[in-house]
Amino acid sequence: MSSSNLFLLGLAVVWISCSKPESDQVTPTNPVPEPDTKNPTTSAPTVDTPERREAAQALFECTVNDFHNPSARALPEKRVPLLEGAAQRYQQLLEEYPEQKHWCAQALRNLGGTQAELGRTEVALKHYDRVAIAYGEFDFEVMLAWKAAADLLWDLDRKEEAKVYYTKIIDRFDREEVLPVYKVILNLAKKRTGD
Repeated sequence: MSSSNLFLLGLAVVWISCSKPESDQVTPTNPVPEPDTKNPTTSAPTVDTPERREAAQALFECTVNDFHNPSARALPEKRVPLLEGAAQRYQQLLEEYPEQKHWCAQALRNLGGTQAELGRTEVALKHYDRVAIAYGEFDFEVMLAWKAAADLLWDLDRKEEAKVYYTKIIDRFDREEVLPVYKVILNLAKKRTGD
């Protein structure tokens, strides 16, 4: 099969997965499995191609636009299925496109976010921790994952555990030349740890 045919097949799969009727979507009775903390991805390494990059991007964007973002403004009875659908598709991206580290880092962080929103705090924390382990070269994703973990714990009044994540942010990112958005997060981390 030619690479253009593989690309079209990949896009068709993404389109079909984003077009499933609501009755075929993940439900609370069929939750996303907990992460495998030893192996960031479960499939064998695949060759990186422009077609696979585009397919991974399309799946990520479809998931965000069709499931994750709409969950924020959905009524409670619609919110859980949307979050479950988002979680399922982020997991799909991690499994089908493990070589697409840029998209996988974002998918894993967002997967943590869906689990946090579903009240699965410990699962969310495992996903956030995995971002730094599996995709440590993506500074911004690591920072956002640690901030999400810290904020989640802080809001749950688990402040000492939250401070561990805020301290990680400070230890790794507190240097003279950092982007302004990093400084905003660093300032929050310093304020909450008392630095």
